[in-house]
Amino acid sequence: MKYPLINQSLPAMLGEDFYFPHEIIDQAFRASDFPDLKVSSFRTSDRVNLAYWEAGAGQPLIFIPGWSANGAMYFHLMHILSNHYHVYVLDVRNQGFSEKAASGNRISRYAMDVKEFAEHLGVPHAHYCGWSMGASVMWAYIDLFGTQGIRTLSIIDQAPSIYCHADWTEQQRLDAGAFTTSPERMIDSYVNMKWMNSVISDSVLFVYDKTEQGDHFLAFKNPQKFAADLHNFLQRS
Repeated sequence: MKYPLINQSLPAMLGEDFYFPHEIIDQAFRASDFPDLKVSSFRTSDRVNLAYWEAGAGQPLIFIPGWSANGAMYFHLMHILSNHYHVYVLDVRNQGFSEKAASGNRISRYAMDVKEFAEHLGVPHAHYCGWSMGASVMWAYIDLFGTQGIRTLSIIDQAPSIYCHADWTEQQRLDAGAFTTSPERMIDSYVNMKWMNSVISDSVLFVYDKTEQGDHFLAFKNPQKFAADLHNFLQRS
């Protein structure tokens, strides 16, 4: 990958057009159907080139993906939400179109990357949305830098604390409930979301059932509903 990336179209980045294998009604079927989507990059203070996806205009809305994910997963969400917001997705270092780096692969450095990303954009305030590991990145951001600059924070399917410690054996992790094959216990695990909702003022909890694609990838499997719910929440701020 040759950096810097400056307003590159997705087909140009891929070297060809991309056709989605499953069509979503009223959504783009090919990468070229979303010409406003651009990919650029910036350089962090420790000299790593990070790519980001961008589309739309309005209040900035910044997505932080989960582990091993990248902006491509947000294609349809960006297509919908760019009608209302200036949407960004940051490819975390070593993910997506970002540079492969041997250092800085820890949550605290990812949080610094988010701070430097906002500074690169010249965005003093933004809506942030973290999914899975991306939520942990945003909690680390708050630990390090406080909430200044965060207009709203949305969390997708991530507990506020891990179930186990790094030095626990597999049996200890099983005994503590870190892993389970029981459907009932899997369902019960969402209580941490209810707890967060109970202690964070002005928060809103959305729970998706099976018919609404309510699993770890709900935002990507049901982009229309998720985008509508997120938009309604952001309109409250």
